[in-house]
Amino acid sequence: MNITTQLSNFLEGQFVLVVEPSTNYRASIKGFFTNLKQKNVRYVRSVAEARREMLVIKVGLFIVEWQMADKNGLEFCREIRKGSQFQTTPFLLLSTENMHADVILASEGGINSYLLKPFSYPDFCAQLTILMQRKNFPSSINALLERADLHLKQKDLWVAETLFNEALSMKPTSAKALCGLGCVQMERSNIPSALSYFRKAIENNPEYVESYKLILDIAESRADHLGILHSASILHDLSPENPRYPLLIAYSQLELNNQIESEKFFKICIRLSPLAASGHKGIGNLYLIQKEFKKSKRALERALDLDSTDVSTLNSLGTALVRLEKLDEGIHKYRMALTLNASDARVLFNLGLALELKGDLSEALSAFRSAMSSDPKYAKAQKNIDRIEALLAVSKTEVSQIQGTYDQSFSKKTKNSA
Repeated sequence: MNITTQLSNFLEGQFVLVVEPSTNYRASIKGFFTNLKQKNVRYVRSVAEARREMLVIKVGLFIVEWQMADKNGLEFCREIRKGSQFQTTPFLLLSTENMHADVILASEGGINSYLLKPFSYPDFCAQLTILMQRKNFPSSINALLERADLHLKQKDLWVAETLFNEALSMKPTSAKALCGLGCVQMERSNIPSALSYFRKAIENNPEYVESYKLILDIAESRADHLGILHSASILHDLSPENPRYPLLIAYSQLELNNQIESEKFFKICIRLSPLAASGHKGIGNLYLIQKEFKKSKRALERALDLDSTDVSTLNSLGTALVRLEKLDEGIHKYRMALTLNASDARVLFNLGLALELKGDLSEALSAFRSAMSSDPKYAKAQKNIDRIEALLAVSKTEVSQIQGTYDQSFSKKTKNSA
């Protein structure tokens, strides 16, 4: 069977999507496919154009340039592999650089193969043949890794570990196998061993993003802000269009009291994802710490526009309003938060402070007592309860004294009049 027939059978009516910014290379590839009598080919110059095409055609093969203005080919591949639709669609990367297979790590980075520029028609056809063979007859190591992943998901840890080790014996540098073994150790709650496997995977292949993600997951579970900052920074460099990583960097920098860096990365997150409430909320809280209350109010109101059910955003906005001496508005936000979570001790405490500022000591005392009821270890709430109870006791004493003086005076007047 010749390659023309093989390619037609392979695509089964699907399209080849060529993402190539160079006019000359697009023309060359178009000529190659004309020779192969393949009409189901679309040619675009950028990832943005590719995404529009992907909405209207069914792609059976990606041919993508490594270096592009909006996003490089490897980043594009990683993104489309996240969804189920293109997890197994063959992906051929084109490059002018002589990249080594252990850097690209075809099966593990999502790239099926790469072709070095300049290339001839026979070179191009040879790569297509390799891609079709790999799709139809997966390599033994890939088959092992797929089986191991399946057993890992099913919590068959001993079987998964055996299969990952077998894959590693076939390819000792396999980052995917090493990460698999690390995940097995995580399931066994052996975090030091898991980290050791993930770091070994990074040594073998610094391009394998999953290693950093797994280390980041561990850092987040431990609230290790330095660890989060380190892993998220690397992931941000590898995938600069993903808003999650600058958000994590911003919060870590805030926890580490690096406010200038925190503000910088909150702004990056907002630029990348302007409709995500988390970035606006984060920078609003930062401005609250910096006592920039007007800026905090604007940012938190924007966050609330995007997510009206976030209790912590309502709480922070209430605080910003109180600091701006808008007590009634602040109290209203606290009460809105309590309709969503009536037992939130922080909101109850802040409501108590606002009510006390307004002069409503009885209501403030009730709010502080509710905060203590929700969190018996809330020492600040107890302190305020003691203070207000003392104030109210003093007030009652003064009232009694005044009342006693009035009664004595009234009695004398009554006697004199009698």
